[in-house]
Amino acid sequence: MSAVDMEVRWSRQDLGDILVHHYMDKVDKNNDQDRSYRGRTALFKEKLQYGNTSLLLKNVKVSDGGQYTCRVDSAHWSGQVSVLLKIEAVGRTPEITVLGTDSGGVLLQCDSKGWWPVPELQWLDSEGAEVPAGLTESCEDGEGFYVRRSLTAHSSDTNTYTCRVKQGQNVMHEKIDITDHLPRSDYTAAIVVAVVVILLSALVGVVVYYRRRAKQERVKRDIETEEDMKEFVLSKYDRSEEGFLKLQKVVKSCRKAQLSNCNLTEKSCEVLASVLTSNSHLTELDLIDNELCDSRVKKLCTGLQSPNCKLQKLRLSTCSIREEGCAALASALKKNPSSHLRELELSDNKPGDSGVKKLSDLLEDPHCKLEKLELSDCSIREEGCAALASALKKNPSSHLRELNLSYNHLPDSGVKKLSDLLEDSHCTLEKLQLYKCSITEEGCDALASALKKNPSSHLRELNLNYNKPEDSGVKKLSDLLEDPHCKLEKLELSDCSITEEGCAALASALKKNPSSHLRELNLSYNKPGPSGVKKLSDLLEDPHCKLEKLELSDCSITEEGCAALASALKKNPSHLRELYLSDNKPGDSGVKKLSDLLEDPHCTLKKLWLSTCSITEEGCAALASALKKNPSSHLRELNLSYNKPGPSGVKKLSDLLEDPHCKLETLALSTCSIREEGCAALASALKKNPSSHLRELNLSYSKPGPSGVKKLSDLLEDPHCTLEKLELSGCSIREEGFATVKKKVSSHLRRLKLKRSKPVQ
Repeated sequence: MSAVDMEVRWSRQDLGDILVHHYMDKVDKNNDQDRSYRGRTALFKEKLQYGNTSLLLKNVKVSDGGQYTCRVDSAHWSGQVSVLLKIEAVGRTPEITVLGTDSGGVLLQCDSKGWWPVPELQWLDSEGAEVPAGLTESCEDGEGFYVRRSLTAHSSDTNTYTCRVKQGQNVMHEKIDITDHLPRSDYTAAIVVAVVVILLSALVGVVVYYRRRAKQERVKRDIETEEDMKEFVLSKYDRSEEGFLKLQKVVKSCRKAQLSNCNLTEKSCEVLASVLTSNSHLTELDLIDNELCDSRVKKLCTGLQSPNCKLQKLRLSTCSIREEGCAALASALKKNPSSHLRELELSDNKPGDSGVKKLSDLLEDPHCKLEKLELSDCSIREEGCAALASALKKNPSSHLRELNLSYNHLPDSGVKKLSDLLEDSHCTLEKLQLYKCSITEEGCDALASALKKNPSSHLRELNLNYNKPEDSGVKKLSDLLEDPHCKLEKLELSDCSITEEGCAALASALKKNPSSHLRELNLSYNKPGPSGVKKLSDLLEDPHCKLEKLELSDCSITEEGCAALASALKKNPSHLRELYLSDNKPGDSGVKKLSDLLEDPHCTLKKLWLSTCSITEEGCAALASALKKNPSSHLRELNLSYNKPGPSGVKKLSDLLEDPHCKLETLALSTCSIREEGCAALASALKKNPSSHLRELNLSYSKPGPSGVKKLSDLLEDPHCTLEKLELSGCSIREEGFATVKKKVSSHLRRLKLKRSKPVQ
């Protein structure tokens, strides 16, 4: 039967029913799709009419293996079926590296990446017989497993050895002849070789001398200009292990070391451990996006357990760390009661509940001084939540203030465990992030109830974005906000299926509690409807409302909603400082209503985001005119990206920037089809206004052409130009324009973005 009018839902049963692909009302609806599948799934639309609801999964990864469920629903029928997807990945051809000589032989190392599951790695002699070798190292990264095994090869009849990697029927191999690498016993030949090498080295040295000297001078100059060696960024010099080892003394002397995505090896981790063990000044270490695996984390831990280690922040996100690595970290920190570590980031790893239990043992230790722990996307479930909550309850002197468990499947039962913790009067958590954790009304009820029962709660920030509380769950949270003892200052409920009813409940609760501490409310990507926006506007009009930041992006707000918001803020201009209305449909008429607000001298807005709001020349003219008429305006940031101001609209904004009373510091006009004429107008305006406050200008994905780039370059050359950040990504700037910009950068500019340009070599 035809499935065109049916609802089709593909999910991962083994990961807590996370959404893989959703089709309904004849279109794909993937707002709740798990982020690991975004852009990689599709149905065969042309085959739906024949009842084919198959899923196309692109760019398959090893993590895609698991139990998938396809559920199909219609008005009169529903059904589902599950399928187990098994992934087998054939890796790359092995690579053999000669590490040196050892005990009269040659030390060889064989590596191969991209296998799934773990393959077998063998060393063979010339006759195909396996030879004894070192232990096989294996580690999982984003592409699968990579394996490594070393061998000390000795002289034989053929001097040929083979590295073979085997997984079932899949076999890959690589050979090496060690003849040229064997230690020499003939000293005469060695002398001849040495002389030849010296002569060749001299010739090569003449060619490369100045290049090497120039590079060394540049590195030295870069290092010397680091302010008191506060921060060291390896990627500025050399991402290789060799580069890191050469600069280890620099790392030791600085306070911050950024070594993210630098291909760190076991040797690198050993060196880092020795740096931490010594009396170094290092307090912050960033190792994000390195394939450390558990084995290399263990090497690092020898430094963490040293009483000399002064590290306060350690970032290990996306490092392929599992249970064993977490156990090593917890053990090292427990062995070092004088540890200075305050922040530990382990997001995007796979410790699972067992690994989290090891970390929980650490949190239970009264000597643990961790204040911030990030475990986003770590395959944590109810059991892991229970362990964390139990540990923190058992340690009344815990220092933990921030806990991030986002992107984990925490059913309501897991949230209840966390709620029990929040109910405890000794709990010192101030910030809890539960972004996209499959929380429903029941979980919200547990959280609200716990916080109401604990009037001395320290919790100030609660992030529940991308969950499923719906209006019923929001009502439970509203009851909490109505309580005069509630001290929440920031509540995030983006994409939580909230309608008019939920908005009304929130607004009513905050109006009933004049002593409310709430300062930031995020309701983006919900469906409040006109009446819901009206309720929120009534709240803003209330003189007791102390909201300073309100996010309503993608809430289908039209002219009517903008009029209500503007009217409310004109009647009560006291507290709101930031208003986010991007991805709505106010059109020029709605923007005019907001412009009337900006024209009011009592308006205290500092940030206004209106990207993707169908704004044309007319809307830009209204905004510019309002800000020119209000010389005392507080507005500092205006985002108009993804609109269509046209040449005349950009000219109006340029006239505003030319006004000496304009205090805008950030202006975003990305993807606004700005051409040469617009760039010239903006550059001219900023040159004519030497007292301009503008510090950040985003013109990404514009079409300035060579002439427009020249105008912007002339602006950067002007000694009065105070721009600190200029974004020109995706502007097709070619070699000539790139050279012009580079030569004329002003003294104030700190950041220049030219991504997706075409400057050639």
